[in-house]
Amino acid sequence: MLVVAVAAAAAAATLSASTYPCLHWHACPSAVVACPPVLAALCSGNAIDVSGARALAEALAANTSLTSLTLSDNYIGVEGAKALAEALTQNKSLAELGIKGNELGDEGVEALATALLSREAPLKLLDIGNNSLSPAAAEPLARLLHGKAGKLVEFNMYMNEVGDAGMAKLAPALKECKSLKNLDLGGNDAGPEGAAALAEVLVSHPSLTLLELGYNPLGPSGAATITGAFKHDTKLEVLKLGWCKVGGGEGARALADLLMFNNSLVQLDLRGNGLTNDGAIIISRGLRSAESKKLAELDLGYNEIKDDGACALAQALKANPECAVRELKLNANYITRFGQVALTEAVDMVYEMGAGKVLTVTF
Repeated sequence: MLVVAVAAAAAAATLSASTYPCLHWHACPSAVVACPPVLAALCSGNAIDVSGARALAEALAANTSLTSLTLSDNYIGVEGAKALAEALTQNKSLAELGIKGNELGDEGVEALATALLSREAPLKLLDIGNNSLSPAAAEPLARLLHGKAGKLVEFNMYMNEVGDAGMAKLAPALKECKSLKNLDLGGNDAGPEGAAALAEVLVSHPSLTLLELGYNPLGPSGAATITGAFKHDTKLEVLKLGWCKVGGGEGARALADLLMFNNSLVQLDLRGNGLTNDGAIIISRGLRSAESKKLAELDLGYNEIKDDGACALAQALKANPECAVRELKLNANYITRFGQVALTEAVDMVYEMGAGKVLTVTF
């Protein structure tokens, strides 16, 4: 795919006349190359401000071929978002919009959501992460998801603050997104109530393969609710629950059940959950009884696990080599040489008894 450079001041001329399949925006005021139909514009991290957004909006309104636009980590702000929203009402081709990290706020996101909803064109990807959203932003986003549910494949709202109230508004709309594969709601201050709202609509989802809920204070009960939704009859392959305050009791038992019964997960991220030795021992019981051979990566880093927990994990791996995880991450725990030796022995045992399966353990 060919890449060209374009500057904010000449965005309108470039996007309306260009014929390259991919356009890359660099922060270079005089570097403009125009050639035939632009399909994707990659404009992240280039200090595009309101004036640049307005120039780009003018081009977007006239463009008839662009299907994907990425404007992440710029300085577009509320007024820039409004200019882009006005352009989107005239554009008929764009199906993917990445605009995370632009301080859009509730007002800017509502303008974009309203514009996207008004169009006949399908919406396949929307990334509005890290835009200082509050629970108020959930309502226009829910309307957008409801109206564009048919083709949406990826929705990213990472590191905003919509909270439990926002999750409750979004959940019914997410249920209608039957084609959704990647859902990132990490860092949104969602607790047990938000987890319950999501679990109710995501259970047995027909296409969801990745769910990011890290950096939400789900707590033990919220973690149990989420994991309960994905124990059986699921297509979920990646589940990220890092820094969710799971703890070493009820939450760890729910995780052990997930490991025991789930047959689809490939990657499970449980970093920073205060599992301690108690949680590691409980989770090891799930690993010992697991029947799935698909789990490739289990991340238990930053969990205050010591030698007793490490030894329990080692014994579980030895007891179930055929279904042992392929990569066990234990970074930033308190495991001494004693625990490391136990896990190294488990690596050898898994190789010998697991038909040559290679297990990697990192400390």
